[in-house]
Amino acid sequence: MTALSMLPSCADDNPIDYNLNIDINNFPIIDGSDSTDPLRTILMCKLLGFDYNWERRPFTQEPGADIKMVVPEYTCSESQEEHLRTYCLKQSNTHGSYVNLIDGSVELVIAARSKSRDEAVYADNKGVALIEKPIAKDALAFIVNPDNPVNNLTIEQLQGIYTGDITNWSEVGGKDESIQPYVRNRNSGSQEKFETLVMSGLNIKDFPELQVGLTMMSPYYQIEDDTQGIGYSPFYYYSVIVDNGSTKAIAINGVEMTKENVRNNHYPFTTEVFAAIRSDIDRKSAAYRLFEFLTTPEGQDIVNESGYVRLGNNSSISNLDSSEDKPIFTYFTTLTGIRSIIPQKGFIVKTDVYQNGEKSSRKILIK
Repeated sequence: MTALSMLPSCADDNPIDYNLNIDINNFPIIDGSDSTDPLRTILMCKLLGFDYNWERRPFTQEPGADIKMVVPEYTCSESQEEHLRTYCLKQSNTHGSYVNLIDGSVELVIAARSKSRDEAVYADNKGVALIEKPIAKDALAFIVNPDNPVNNLTIEQLQGIYTGDITNWSEVGGKDESIQPYVRNRNSGSQEKFETLVMSGLNIKDFPELQVGLTMMSPYYQIEDDTQGIGYSPFYYYSVIVDNGSTKAIAINGVEMTKENVRNNHYPFTTEVFAAIRSDIDRKSAAYRLFEFLTTPEGQDIVNESGYVRLGNNSSISNLDSSEDKPIFTYFTTLTGIRSIIPQKGFIVKTDVYQNGEKSSRKILIK
């Protein structure tokens, strides 16, 4: 059985009635990161009763080497299909989708991260508040060429590589070859996670000649031909969308990059996938109901079906029908700037987010 055929089946002989009163005519305008495109598409299929298939993107020169995509089996009219594909399901990348949400041209964002510092400033300048919440778990995977003998790095070694203090693979148990680190563009989901989760305020050395470009596939194209390279990518993109063996994900601090280690929070760079809406959204709108639905048990079933790791029982799954004085979700930030929905021991900042977009933060001690 191939990896492609092992993905969840999509046949719906008895489709579930989610009672959201969402149909083709009022389906929300959803945008998001490249890596969450399958989830957004599967979500549409499940809510509207379409089947779908996982397929390799066509026109590749090497069968099996190109990325996988979700292809809906539309059972509606051509005009309705066109409406869903071009109007309702946007794909503007992480930064573009948040800008579109702030500008009001889309209703809901599903992305690999929460809003960035630049996007927060942009929202403030526009007088717009966003409501965000985690809807799935993912991780930041570090990838190298399969011929690279290094299978594990410590967090300190990884930081040393990207500050420029470690420059040769022999310093970390590899061959006597120069290390060629690859970075992503500013405001990409991967870059934001890398800076906050991994580097924690450390100065990242400038690698202008090694920029991998703006697409999610760029690190893979670079590293599959570079035995000295190292880069990073969302684990979901590596394990579900690419999944072709052109690179290998290395362990960090001796913890392998696996779905189980993401689920149990053993992998050190576990992250969250976020959904976001504007705080001034109509509470009766389809987009609001869908935002609320994503963290219900039924919504989490769809998250799991897409290949993402569903939120655990300790995660902040909230119902937005709760009273205004209660937070809709809570996240925690370490003093080095690492954000998580799971509190860590020591002094951390607890942030409660409310329905109107307001936040309340306070420093607490977790023993």
